[in-house]
Amino acid sequence: MKMNINWKRWAVMALVAFLLIILTRSFFMSLGIFMILLLIDNLLGQWEEKRKNKDKD
Repeated sequence: MKMNINWKRWAVMALVAFLLIILTRSFFMSLGIFMILLLIDNLLGQWEEKRKNKDKD
């Protein structure tokens, strides 16, 4: 089973995480902000998928 990995997305996420650590100078604050960003990204992805499926029906 082959998994498709979106390398551009992972690169952007790694860049954002690195910049957050530099900006906040605190690993745990950066971790909290990054977790919130991942949650928002996931929710937007679910919303977009739901909207696409609704349009198909």
